[in-house]
Amino acid sequence: MRQWIDVIILIILIVLILPSLLVAMFSKRNPEMPPPHVDSYDEGESIQVKKSSATYQEPTITLYNHYTKSLESIPLEEYVVGVVAAEMPSSFEMEALKAQAVAARTLAVRKMRSKGGRGCTKYDGADVCSKFSHCQAWIPESQQRKNWGNKFEENRERIRQAVQETRGYIMTYEGQPIEVFFYSTSNGKTEDVAEVFSASLPYYKVVESPGEEDAPRYKATFTFTYDEFIKIFNSKYPNSGLSASKLDQQIKILSWTDSGRVRDLMVGNTKIKATEFRTLYNLNSTDFSFRFKQGKVYIDTTGYGHGVGMSQIGANAMAKEGKDYREILKHYYRGVEIEILS
Repeated sequence: MRQWIDVIILIILIVLILPSLLVAMFSKRNPEMPPPHVDSYDEGESIQVKKSSATYQEPTITLYNHYTKSLESIPLEEYVVGVVAAEMPSSFEMEALKAQAVAARTLAVRKMRSKGGRGCTKYDGADVCSKFSHCQAWIPESQQRKNWGNKFEENRERIRQAVQETRGYIMTYEGQPIEVFFYSTSNGKTEDVAEVFSASLPYYKVVESPGEEDAPRYKATFTFTYDEFIKIFNSKYPNSGLSASKLDQQIKILSWTDSGRVRDLMVGNTKIKATEFRTLYNLNSTDFSFRFKQGKVYIDTTGYGHGVGMSQIGANAMAKEGKDYREILKHYYRGVEIEILS
């Protein structure tokens, strides 16, 4: 009888204790399993769980390819790889490459006819073309191989990573893809969009862009003889009244923008906008000044590009300081949201 009592007690203990032991064992997370992914946001922003890329239906984009002189329909993300490869050095910090990928994707989506855009205004049937001077730069894989040589696989993998980790994300303002401008190197500040493109876009403000002083094109000097300078100007303004005698007294800067760039100047008897003057003399930027010496005009420039939106060198400097691509983009494009393309 005692033996049966002992068996019954053992069964009762097993029934009561075993479930608790099992719960304790399996409630501990496997240390090899990653934690749930939550994006990090700027201080002061609410924390949000990142939308799954599974909800993103990748569209195709119609490209006019200058290399083949033909229209091509390619997946949007593959197109973005070609843009980042053309627009930014692959050696840049990963977060800068990601910022460039989002900017490039946003520009493309805004132009896509299937998304309500106007498409490329230069080539019928194209959403975009591969010319940086008209849409944005893009190079095919064959050109990437030529540019990078034995670094092709390594460089392409870095760019693919930047594109993949931002897959589907674009910048929006009040629910619409923004008008995107970016350029190489600032003079330490970005430019007001109205000074360059005569547009009023609320997400473009004059902001600081430090850390660019060591960039290859941060400083440059353009040299012209007096006769060369006058010939170039008179090709556009033949009645300027310029003469080689006392040329330094015939050129005067009239005003500067809030970013320290030249707004307009007087050359001879002609008032001209600095943006037009820059194009006429093929200068690096509108932050320029003049020196005159021994029959030559020296034009010193700071920065490279129009100055509106994201500076690529500035983005890399921010990434080196530990900023992520969202922080970089929200610095240069004020008040935008970064969300997945629907």
